[in-house]
Amino acid sequence: MTHAHTQFAPDFFVVGAAKAGTTAIYHWLAGHPDVFLPAVKEPGFFAYAGRSAIPDKGPYDPTYCNQIITDGPSYAALFDTAAGRLTGDVSPVYLIDRNAAARIAAVRPDARIIILLRDPVERAFSQFMHHMRDSLETCSTFEEALEAEEERLRDGWSWGHGYATHGFYAAQIERYLAFFPENQILFLDYRDLQNAPEQCWHQLCGHLALEHQPLFRNERVNTTTDLTQVSARPGLARRLKQPGAFQSLLKRAVPPGVRSRIRPYLEGRGRPVPVLSDQTRHALTRRFAPERSRIENLSGLSLSHWG
Repeated sequence: MTHAHTQFAPDFFVVGAAKAGTTAIYHWLAGHPDVFLPAVKEPGFFAYAGRSAIPDKGPYDPTYCNQIITDGPSYAALFDTAAGRLTGDVSPVYLIDRNAAARIAAVRPDARIIILLRDPVERAFSQFMHHMRDSLETCSTFEEALEAEEERLRDGWSWGHGYATHGFYAAQIERYLAFFPENQILFLDYRDLQNAPEQCWHQLCGHLALEHQPLFRNERVNTTTDLTQVSARPGLARRLKQPGAFQSLLKRAVPPGVRSRIRPYLEGRGRPVPVLSDQTRHALTRRFAPERSRIENLSGLSLSHWG
């Protein structure tokens, strides 16, 4: 059966937060025989419907942007082969997007929602490291990036550059609670995903009314924890990866096999990864601390280990 209409939404949504375990959850659920997740890991439709996913300014991940679905029929078509299985969408942009909760509720008010939370200081630095790894950060230090953050977001940089901004979870959670009953929302803490995965998996299966199956895949994915170096020439690395005149010229002039061989030489041998200083950690912890009890009340989680 083909969903020809645009008013389609799957049965459940993992809405974020980014860098809080959404990739792991995707792989856990994709391994369950009664669950169908589209091959596009982050469709993003309910955030980007009708508009381009490419930010107005700043570096961005072209692979991510090119996979975003912006029209209803194409989004519905992702689920054509679900064959009666429970359908889901894992898109961490939905937690920070101001319209996603309302859009989802308009089509599927009965949808099950999963919200993952992580110590906002750790989340911010992990997002920064993700960008450093992929040469999507123009600042050389975390502190410089934090200083530039407000202006960047105002100028239309990608949402991923909201390192600290998107760690203020209370308002994000309240948007979902405004549209969905509490019993339709499951909150999980990133630390529990790491330390008690079987318990989290049991909670997930219960929330989605799935028969409990052994945890299919539990290796850590999409992590920057073990990153030891980043590009020594991030500006050049960005030009190699970013769509534009330089990349187009390189593609025309150099065969693909040759490009893959010379890229490591062009990007350089690498440099040590930045570290999260105690001073910056404490400063961010103080920024986030005032709303922690509010988040605990909204989510029902105990977050005393944050900061």
